[in-house]
Amino acid sequence: MKKVFNLQDAFALNDPKTKDYMVEGLAQPTAYTPSIDPDYIFRMELIRDMFGFWVSGERAMLIIGHSGCGKTSIVEQWHSRLNLPLLTVVAHPRMEIADLVGHFVPTASGGMEFHYGPVARAAKEGLSVLIDEYFVLDPGVATGLNALLQGGMLYIPETGEAIRPAEGFRVFAATNPADIGAGYFGRNTQDAANQDRFYTIRVGYPKPEEETPLVQKVLMQQGVEDEAIAQMFAERMVDVANRVRKLYCGESDDAAAIDITLSTRSLKRWASLFTMFGEQDRAEHYALERAVTNRANPETAKAIHDVVDLVFGVAA
Repeated sequence: MKKVFNLQDAFALNDPKTKDYMVEGLAQPTAYTPSIDPDYIFRMELIRDMFGFWVSGERAMLIIGHSGCGKTSIVEQWHSRLNLPLLTVVAHPRMEIADLVGHFVPTASGGMEFHYGPVARAAKEGLSVLIDEYFVLDPGVATGLNALLQGGMLYIPETGEAIRPAEGFRVFAATNPADIGAGYFGRNTQDAANQDRFYTIRVGYPKPEEETPLVQKVLMQQGVEDEAIAQMFAERMVDVANRVRKLYCGESDDAAAIDITLSTRSLKRWASLFTMFGEQDRAEHYALERAVTNRANPETAKAIHDVVDLVFGVAA
């Protein structure tokens, strides 16, 4: 059963004007509706982009942004709040068009049966599908979706079937930028004709005033009782994250180059471990190693911990 939501209530927005904007969803979640993240904070500019795309009649959205900035989470949480189903597939360099559209598989009786891929299934059933790491796809594979993305039918040569997408079908493609070397390997520059079929947005990292309360909440939930102290540590951690992100994105004058960054998820993990290991000497470093930097190369780890020393201060 369908249900009409207003943006203000569905996404807990502070802007009263959003109460007048309506979007259609479902009364109850489905088996493929993403789980609601109760701590997720919707950024007004992203809601504006999602709403604009949703009501525009466009079929495909390309979301470009750095690692950990929230490209997939905005799509997931949009669908979760509207109780809508979302199929997700993560692209890889060896992916073929059959992985997205479908292929024959053997049956128990010894015959063959066509198994629809996520894109074909979404088109048949009127669902949304998210293709993560889209620029990892071989350009020839992405081009095979052109007709579908621009509003046409999906033709399946193996079966001779032509799928006319059902109402509600949408494609979301999330990707890192392909134009800089911020630790992104195997990204392809997709065909211009393919990219021209997308409603395209760029997503940045959350603002400090958006992230700090989330980190502070984790600190207090994990045992930091003094609100002022929790806020102080949260502000320092977010400051570290944003300095590291600038290094990662090549936006800092510092000569250091790093190949991993800090997402909001990493920040929250760091905060949780920081309270757990609070009695440990240099707990901010000890916790960050276990949250992030133990998986970094030595040069990157040192650069990140140098930023921590700069923000937290070096112990005497």
